Amino acid sequence: MDRIGEYFVRRLVGEGGMGKVYEAEERLSKRRVALKVLRTELARSEEGRRLFLNEMKILAHLDHPNIVRSLACTEVDGDLVMALEFLDGQTLRQRLLEAGTLRWDEAVDVATQVASALDVAHRQEPSVIHRDLKPENIMILEDGTVKVMDFGIAKVLQALSKTTTHSVGTLQYMSPEQIDATGVDGRSDLYCLGLILYEMLQGNAPFESASPRELLNKQCTEEPPPFSDEARQGLPRGIEKLVFELLEKTPDDRPSSARDVLHDLEPFASAGGAPLSRKTGPTRRAKGITTPIETAPTEKIDPGDAPARQDTEKGRSRDPSRAERLARGAGKAPDTIALIESASEPMQVSARHALVLVAVLSALAAIVTYVVRVNSTPDPAQAVPTADRGGEAAP
Repeated sequence: MDRIGEYFVRRLVGEGGMGKVYEAEERLSKRRVALKVLRTELARSEEGRRLFLNEMKILAHLDHPNIVRSLACTEVDGDLVMALEFLDGQTLRQRLLEAGTLRWDEAVDVATQVASALDVAHRQEPSVIHRDLKPENIMILEDGTVKVMDFGIAKVLQALSKTTTHSVGTLQYMSPEQIDATGVDGRSDLYCLGLILYEMLQGNAPFESASPRELLNKQCTEEPPPFSDEARQGLPRGIEKLVFELLEKTPDDRPSSARDVLHDLEPFASAGGAPLSRKTGPTRRAKGITTPIETAPTEKIDPGDAPARQDTEKGRSRDPSRAERLARGAGKAPDTIALIESASEPMQVSARHALVLVAVLSALAAIVTYVVRVNSTPDPAQAVPTADRGGEAAP
């Protein structure tokens, strides 16, 4: 078994532009870890190594359930190495490749947990900006917990590459200010969160192009396309409004902080029921098939009314029976089979109602009998005996 410092390497998990990631075991504690080893050429700068160690020291203090924990950082044979908690799950990218889209309540669940991680990181002193937030850096665990990975790595890579103006990040998930290199703060991460939330709901990123130049131009100048009618089906207006606020080109036009985003998401956030997990079935919409949330009438929620309706929205976002009731409620035609079955069931009559019914029927019967008898009795005044008629005829 190969060894890197104090860690026994079990297998290679993945490899990217920054280096390799291994599943490893700590020699003394036997703890399973994810070992991230930066490429050797990135660690040649003394300034870069210093920044890396400083950044990792900051990340070590980001103890939050939605942030991957940094367990240790060191230098081994000239390589910079990070030991991180090992996660069982799948990335948001893998989930989207499988499902196509997420239900709006699932997308809100993911966005809420990511925003919670950003809030903690941005409020550090100094503030920790992610700079490369994307579906590949968001892990969904078996129990539905969301973990944000690679905080601060883009900043380290930028310093290690010895460039101060070159933008570091993934082109499809870069804010306009990152592209223009005009200064980055927490609102840049919020723009990326808007891109991710849009993609979870729509099924594709708002800006796409095979040309990097065209893609960057779209990010900086074009308005995001509106949601399709299919994506808007059942989507609360408050969520739709928040997505496009996050995607504003100018940072000042976006929510000012991750905490503000959490406040906007709160009325729609999950309040109970099964958490998002990798066992959740695909939600890619098939022709001719609708889910309960899609057959429900679109509920328009004014952001100004959101706080007053918080409990209602929380109940809907997590309670499957609530979605069923919406699908069967106002605005939906009655179920024909249910009506037939209901009509064919024997009528249930209480004892009290039965006695009243018997009394009424008995009274009606008595009245009918009386009327029949009266009509059938001959009138004495009109009855003339035969003998008398005969007497009158005699001479």
